[in-house]
Amino acid sequence: MKILGAIWFTPGGSMGFIGVVKTQNEMGEIKYYIGTAIGESEEADAKYIANYGAHFPVEAGKNLIP
Repeated sequence: MKILGAIWFTPGGSMGFIGVVKTQNEMGEIKYYIGTAIGESEEADAKYIANYGAHFPVEAGKNLIP
């Protein structure tokens, strides 16, 4: 899975980070995931959300991360 983009909604700190991640799978499908991460690094957090986050509606994702 390839990470194509991410948007973050919290500044981090004790709450962690909330974000939406745009991905492309091996078949070329675009999918979006929402979740929380601990702030290790933007790349690591995006990968974590892509692997363990909840599915996010594609149409809503397109508005956030075109």
